Amino acid sequence: MAVSLLGLAADRVFGRKPRSAGAPALLTSGSTRGPDFICVGAQKGGTRWLFDQLSHHPDFWMPAIKELHYFNENIHVKWAEPLYKKARFGLGRLNRKRVRTNMRPLGPEDVPWLEALIWLRGESLDLDSYARLFNLRGDRLSGDITPTYSIIAEEKVSAARRRFPDAKFIYLAREPIERFWSHYRMIAGQQKWQDLEDLATVEHFIQTGSGLRHSALTRNVARWRDAGRADMFGLFFFDDLRTDAIGLRRNVLSFLGGDPNKPSGALAAGFNRKSKEAKAVMSAQVRERLVDLLADDIRAAATEFGGPASTWPKKYGL
Repeated sequence: MAVSLLGLAADRVFGRKPRSAGAPALLTSGSTRGPDFICVGAQKGGTRWLFDQLSHHPDFWMPAIKELHYFNENIHVKWAEPLYKKARFGLGRLNRKRVRTNMRPLGPEDVPWLEALIWLRGESLDLDSYARLFNLRGDRLSGDITPTYSIIAEEKVSAARRRFPDAKFIYLAREPIERFWSHYRMIAGQQKWQDLEDLATVEHFIQTGSGLRHSALTRNVARWRDAGRADMFGLFFFDDLRTDAIGLRRNVLSFLGGDPNKPSGALAAGFNRKSKEAKAVMSAQVRERLVDLLADDIRAAATEFGGPASTWPKKYGL
């Protein structure tokens, strides 16, 4: 009865209606155990590093694309569809390019997986279908790394943690102002904004974007940690990726259940893809504005989390 009640609770949040005809076979049968872990943040906190390390590690099977965006109902078919078309045309040429760029080669099984993910776009949320996206793992571990999950609605956080009680949840934390600025530069580059260092341009992003919500570190961590068992939640720091990547990799892999002594293919522990962010220097005005907005969270993180976070207030004279 408890399992049924959990299922009903999730249905009320995510909805369930008659599905469209022609659902891919991958989504219609098989285990509904779901992911072994979900990385819920932080955006610009090292999640691409984590995806690369796990994609090449023999203990893990990771999806063909990094971010599924299922819980925030925003599956990025702009990533999945081109990859699906190339994979259907032929894996040889595609995989040669992927190997050159340090991405895992795709296998024949990844083609129907991409088809299934694309099919789910626009369908009502169904956690059984979502769960089946991880059934290609075999006897390996698998998970979803989507940093925008950190700011989804409270009821979805609770429903996800109830539906997957055996899944581990992981958060890669980054100092809030630094994280915001990296996020801002990424969006500014994508949108080709001018006057990136001008306070008015930054203020526009503050008012219209999600930068501050993603930088609300202590709140985002608490929402995911407190919605389930504390021992199933892992908090790690972007700072350690810079200063002790080997140690960070060891700690994260151990938490997730993988063997940290096995290499991730030819990737070094500190491998991080080159940033394509627009280059912009934070002005004194912008810095002052961000300190005003995020000082309380920086202080709270230092007190609550300790470790690298304990050094953050000093950076801003707090």
